[in-house]
Parts: sequence; C-alpha cells; structure tokens
Amino acid sequence: MSLPSVSVVVVNFNGRQHLEACFTSLLRQNYPADRLELILVDNASQDDSLAVMAERFPSVRVLANQRNLGFAPAVNQGAAAARGQYLALLNNDAYADPNWLRCMVEALQRHRPRGVACVGATMLDWHGQRIDFIGGGVNFYGHGDQFYHQLPAEAVTPREQEILFACGGAMLVDRQVFLEVGGFDPDYFAYFEDVDFGWRLWLFGHRVLFVPEAVVYHRQHGTSSTMYAHQVRTLLERNALLTIIKNYDDEHLQRVLPAALLLLLQRSLLDAGDALQRADFDVRQRDRRTDASTTVVPTLALSYLVAAGDVLQQFPEIWRKRAQIQARRQRADAEILPLLQRPMGTNYLSPVYQLTQEVLTEAFGIRGMFQGMRTTRVLIISSDPLYENLAGPGIRAVEMARHLAPTCWVTLAAPEQARVTIPEVTCIAFRRYDQEMVQHLASQAEVVIVQGFTLSLYPCLQTLHKIVVVDLYDPFHLENLELHTRRAPERAHELTAGDLDVINDQLRLGDFFICASERQRDFWLGALGSLGRLSPELYQTDPTFRALIDVVPFGIQPEPPTRRQAVLKGVVPGIGAHDRVVLWGGGIWDWLDPLTVIRAMALIARQRDDVKLFFLGAQHPNTADVPRMAMYDRAVALAEELGLLNRVVFFNDRWVPYGERASYLLEADVGVSAHLEHIETRFAFRTRLLDYIWSALPMVVSAGDALADVVVTEGLGRVVPIGDAEAYAQAVLDLLAHDDPRAAYHAAFSAVQQRYTWPQVLQPLIRFCQQPRYAPDKRRHAARRSTAESEARLPSAQRRIDELDAIVAQKNEHIAYLERLIHQLESGRVMRLLRWIDRRGRRG
Repeated sequence: MSLPSVSVVVVNFNGRQHLEACFTSLLRQNYPADRLELILVDNASQDDSLAVMAERFPSVRVLANQRNLGFAPAVNQGAAAARGQYLALLNNDAYADPNWLRCMVEALQRHRPRGVACVGATMLDWHGQRIDFIGGGVNFYGHGDQFYHQLPAEAVTPREQEILFACGGAMLVDRQVFLEVGGFDPDYFAYFEDVDFGWRLWLFGHRVLFVPEAVVYHRQHGTSSTMYAHQVRTLLERNALLTIIKNYDDEHLQRVLPAALLLLLQRSLLDAGDALQRADFDVRQRDRRTDASTTVVPTLALSYLVAAGDVLQQFPEIWRKRAQIQARRQRADAEILPLLQRPMGTNYLSPVYQLTQEVLTEAFGIRGMFQGMRTTRVLIISSDPLYENLAGPGIRAVEMARHLAPTCWVTLAAPEQARVTIPEVTCIAFRRYDQEMVQHLASQAEVVIVQGFTLSLYPCLQTLHKIVVVDLYDPFHLENLELHTRRAPERAHELTAGDLDVINDQLRLGDFFICASERQRDFWLGALGSLGRLSPELYQTDPTFRALIDVVPFGIQPEPPTRRQAVLKGVVPGIGAHDRVVLWGGGIWDWLDPLTVIRAMALIARQRDDVKLFFLGAQHPNTADVPRMAMYDRAVALAEELGLLNRVVFFNDRWVPYGERASYLLEADVGVSAHLEHIETRFAFRTRLLDYIWSALPMVVSAGDALADVVVTEGLGRVVPIGDAEAYAQAVLDLLAHDDPRAAYHAAFSAVQQRYTWPQVLQPLIRFCQQPRYAPDKRRHAARRSTAESEARLPSAQRRIDELDAIVAQKNEHIAYLERLIHQLESGRVMRLLRWIDRRGRRG
C-alpha cells in the first residue's frame, strides 16, 4: 500500500540563517520524494531568505507575502495552496530527524479508524540535549504549557498518548480536516493558535495523538526572540481569552470568564509593581501629591489591558466564531476537560497571585467543573534513589505516586536513579543537588510532596510558592541522636542543631503534614504549636487541625503476596528444607536491638536445632545519605562470639529488592523486631512490621512503639520487654509450638490487613491533593520573614504584605461575596450581556 502524499509547510520571517538546516533535513526525509511537497510561506522577510531559497532549494514552492501576516494566517495560506492529503508543519528554526515524517504518517494512518486526525512530534533543542515539547496542557483560563520543558532529554521517556493539542512547530494533520474545521484562527497572529486548533478538533469529534518516535530539533525562540516582551505578553493574554471564550460551553464559560478576567487584572497590577501606588487613588489622601494626574506604568503591565481591549474591540467577531464552533460541537466538555492536564496550573509565580487564584477557584466553583477528573499536578520528591532495592522512604514515595495517579497527574522524582515503572506516573531521575532541574520540575506542579532533608537540600523549592506537603513519618532527628552522641560534644551539638533547623524549616513551610501514627501526630502538633502554626484562622474552620496534619501510616499492598521461588529453606547454606525460620525483615540500624534477638537464638538453640534466624537486610541501599551502621558489625561479632554465625544466625549479603521480599516473608515462620530504650522508640513506626502484616507472619516484637500496641490489641503475636532475651526466646518457642503459626493467627491478620492497605491509609493525602490549599497562616509568615530584605529595594513591600494578610484573613468573606455573585451569574446575566453586546455589534 503506497504512502499518502504530504505537503510540508514552513513559515518564515527573516530566518535565512535557519533555512539551510531546515530544508536540508526535509529533503533527507525517509519518505518517497514523489509523495512529498515542500512549501515555504515567507512573511515579507527583509533579509535574503528568498534569495537563499531560490539558490539552494529551487524545488521548494515559495509563497511570498508583501507583509507579515503572522504565523497562523501564513499556515492557513500554505494549507490552502498545498496539494497533499496530509499537511505537515515545521518551524523554520528546526530540523527534522530523517524518520520524522514517516513516523507521523504511519501513526496517523494506524489510528485513523478511531478518529485521530492530527499527531504531534517530540521537539528537542538544537543539539538533542533538552526537551522542548513532549506534550502539553492548558490551565482553566487558557494559558498553555509545555511539560518538562528544558529538562535533559534522557530524563523523561515519553509515551504515545492522546493530548489536547499538538505543537504547531512539528505536527501532521489531515489537510481536508484542517480546512474543514477552519485551520488556525488568523486572529491569533502567533501563540496558542495550536492550543485553540487542537481544542476545536476535539470539539468537532476528532482526536489528537502524541507520537514520541517522531523527532525534530528546534532552535528555541529563534524567531520570536526578535519581539519585545510586552508584545509577546499581549499576544499570549489575548489569545488565551480568545481560546476560552470560543471553546467552553455556556455553563463553563459563565464560571471561567469572570475568574479569568479578574486574574488578568491581578497579573497586570503585580507587573505594575511600585510604579502604581494604590494611595494615589485613595480619596482620603487628596493632598498626598501636588499632581497625580499622570503615572508612568511599565508597558508589560499595560499589555494585559491592551490584550483585554483587543478582545472587547473584536468581540462581535469573536462571539460569531463562538456561535459557529458551538453549533458544530460533537463532544461535551466533560470529555475534553481531562485533556487540559493542568487546569489548576498558574502562570504567575507570586504568593499574592497564587492565593488569589485559589480564592477565585473556590469561589467560582472551578474545581467542580473537573469533578471525577485528574486536576492537580503533583510532584513527589523521594529522598532516596529509586530502583529495585527500595528502603522505607523510597517505598513510601513509590506507593504515594502509585495511588495518587488515579486522581492526580503525578511526577515522581528521585536523586540519581528513578528506575521504577508505575502506570500513569512519570518517573524522573535528577543529579543530586541539581537545583535547576528540581526547580523546573516543581514549577510545573501545584503540589510538591517532600520528605527528609529535601527542602534544605533544594532551597529553590522555598521560592516557588507551591503548595507543600511534608511527610513527617520518619522523625529522623530523634534517630540521629543515637549517631550524633558518639561524636565529640561540640560536633554532636552542631549536628543536632542542624537537624533541628531542617525540621523547623519543614514545619514553617508546609501547607499540609502527614505522619505515621496518632502518637507521632501528638508529637508534631506540639512542634507546630511552638512555631505558631496552630493559627486562629485554621482553628475557626477546623478545631481538630486535621486539615493541617493528619495520619498516613506506612501501608501494605492490597494484593496478597505471592511466592515466586524458594529463597531460604534448602537454599541458604545452613538452613535446611524443614527448618523453622525466624526473619528479621529489614536493615540493622544503631537504634535497633539485634543483639537481644541473637542472644535469644542462643537460648533457643539449646532446645531446638531446627530454628534459624535470618537478617534480611544489612547496609541501607542509599549509601550516599545513610552510612553503614556500627550495630551491624556488633551483631555479626556477637553471632560469631556465641558460635551461631552461619549455623543458627545468618546475615544476608545484599539488600533484597522490593519486588522479591514476598518470597522471604512467605517462607518465614516468625517475624521479629527489637529496639533499644530510646526516644526514637516512642515515636517510631517500624515499617517492616507492615510486611509481616501483609504476609500474615506472626511476630515477636519489643514493647514501646506504636506498632507494638497494634500487635497486642489485635493479637498478631507476642510483645516482650525491651532487652529481655529470655522473654524473646520463650515467645518465639511459643509461636513455633504451632505446626502452622500462620494458620493460628490467620483471622486476626485478615481484619488488620484491610485497615493498612495503601489505598486506605493514603486517603487523607489523596483528599488533600484533589483539593489542595495553602495553609491560611503560611503565606503571611513567609511574607513577613522577607520584609527586611525587601524594604530597601521595594518601598511598598509592606503594603503588599498587608494586602496579602487581608486576603488571607478575609478569605471567607471573599468567598461569601463571590458566591452571591455566582448565584447572579447562574441566572444567565453574563451570557445575556454578552449576547446583547453581540447584537449591538451587528447593528453597528
């Protein structure tokens, strides 16, 4: 079957330096030359672009305009003149991989039966090192974004997927469909015309597909860099408004348009900065200036008003286009809105602006438009590298990502390695301490989830004003006391103070906190209270403070474990096929007590020769952050001293991969855990004990921590005094007195397992991420901390802080007022007004 004919359209304006690479790559396409037509649409270039084309590429059709029509009209001009069945677009400052065109054509042909009419390609930078476009999204007020823009190309592995729009710089579309749906809106001139076109395709019943194998290399902004910032901003703001006015249905436009216009005004005021003094407009200060009739305002601030003015001036024509589009609608908004992929995203990094957007989003019920859809973009930053050897923090990050993915757009990032595969989750590795990459990742998220030292290692996260969730499940400053006190006193105090600074920074910056137990929650509530985070604002709406900190314990997988192969009995030298195995299910840390368990095994060995102890883990897999612990060496030395090493007591020589642990758990007969008398014990949550619950493995554990209480109350095994080897030995022997200890405890485990599944324990976090919010007090404190540094260069810094305080303190009043406004809008007044303006425009 022969390949379809394709016309490639390239739009050019003063881009002669780009044309050689661009058209050379097109002539080298792995595509039949007789099925390929190349067209250049030149927008009245003043350089020698046309001469270069005539000399170097005489076979290319050139459409030379007498004036600069803009990108969108020029594409339409090329599409109308083209002869191919398919229309391909390529930026003039790009060159294409030899298989670019064939990959796109084959994908479009393959998916045409299910309605795909347009495909987009991967765009990398000129040298193929960084990402330009591998898919994008749109916020609810029409501003598009390119996901993972400027990240290293190897950081993300894109997949074929349906998207709202293909980038106009490298796409393929059925030419007849392009013409039938109206092509690019010529009023856009440039920017977001591809967003609007893709949205319209979906409205008219077509589909858009991203094809990662089709690759082009782009000299980013090679042409647009010739424009001034305020000119670009005017186009972006105007075109975003045009997009939402034309494409939303009536119900959703009534919600979105007022919020979009108010946010546009807020961006304008913020860009005006100190050039616009609010006091000049206060009638109570008539004598403040002798002449306040004029004010010099930055052109960037005025660009927003110019954009809105353009929309008002063109409104009758815009409304006519809207009517035509809506009349041809074949899909409801409910089918299209999930494709926005970043509906709550913001395009202005300011705490005032982002809080305003949150208020307006709540007041106008914007999130309600996306009910049941994924709305929030969440970035989870693991403190551990992610690969097959997962420890507690890595396991927790992976499971959070897995179970947030059905309701949120999730990116899981980790230092050095992210070699995990999770459905609907983008996993990205970054170089340790790479501030730039972490900042790029966080800038595209609405919610950032951190753990451990992440906020202190990546201070860029503290400047982006994102909603921050802090995972406090591991009170590491308590664990570290055991390590620090072995150093010289001065160094111990220094390290302990550093840990406390890290903890306090987290407690000050977080909007929502999660911890592992109610006992931990009490501990952290005390810490938050001492820092002033238990605010009157939050108490008024939630006197329990669950909205600030809630319990998310470690969990277990909802699917039961399966044994893949024999791993212990008859496999480990010294452990017989019929021996009984006591399993230490994790690593050996300095605050734990393997020594008591080893001494207990010496007592057991005097009575039975078929009971063996196996330590599943030794050194932590994240050696960059967690050093080898002295307790491991002490445990090995004691086992050897008692004559038990490799006869009764066995140490694994590797860290068991997360996916393999089930086989060890299911072969074991009893699980054990022991710890020292230590402040860490009081607030610990022994994560590996959850594995015992998952595999219904009866256990013997030391008293004192939260899970020991669960073992007692639920009857999951035995709890013994800390450091009592005889009690340990007797408890293990009692459990092994059963021919099948698991069967004896099966009913008790079944009841507990349901409570600790990951989907269940993560519910507070899932609920928060579905409707994230800033903590009412956080922005106020953050702004006040920066006052001293800001006042010198920003005379009105205190005014802005006061405005922010007012927004936070009066949030409920704002919402109440806007809810009354919504009630009026729902009566149809806005839509009637817009139609009245349209009719007046027609008569005029």
